[in-house]
Amino acid sequence: MKKVLMFLSKGFDDLEAATFIDVLGWTRQRDNLIPIELNTCAFHNNVTGRFGIHIKVDHNIRAEKLNYLEYDAFVLPGGFHGYGFDEAYNSELGEIAKIFNKNDKPIATLCVGVLPVSDAGLLKDKKATTYNLSRYHDNPARLKKGGAIYTGAKVEFDNNIISCAGPASSLDVAYKLVELLTGKETMNEIKKLMIL
Repeated sequence: MKKVLMFLSKGFDDLEAATFIDVLGWTRQRDNLIPIELNTCAFHNNVTGRFGIHIKVDHNIRAEKLNYLEYDAFVLPGGFHGYGFDEAYNSELGEIAKIFNKNDKPIATLCVGVLPVSDAGLLKDKKATTYNLSRYHDNPARLKKGGAIYTGAKVEFDNNIISCAGPASSLDVAYKLVELLTGKETMNEIKKLMIL
């Protein structure tokens, strides 16, 4: 059994979070697969995505102390700055990402979810990508300011960190994380079960 922790900010992108809930859930549908348990966390007991998904998280990380080392990977979906995602730039979240990175555990980011990881200095001189169509924020510039090499690719993987350009790449990121945690065979079986 592998364990993954997913942080959800206010205004998270619903598709990005739901993709991980679904894909990791499929690992528990066949006895021959290595199961992956997903736990959610936030700075609150409940969070709402930009488009209305309400989630009662498993862990309020301000109300309880988690042992991050018991998790095998960290997931950070992006979100909408005008709807609360700015709380993800809290240095507390950067410190959590540093724990995973220091222990060589994968960090899967989606869309602007890579920006707090870059702000924490984890992508210095590493390739990464992010959402580049924001009307009010220059996300690639913020990524570069953190020392990352912005590629503009659909998906990037460097320094054990996965990043993607937007919600449409959520499945690619989830499959990559399954592969990193359980191997290519399990990942291919999940794709097959999901008819991809």
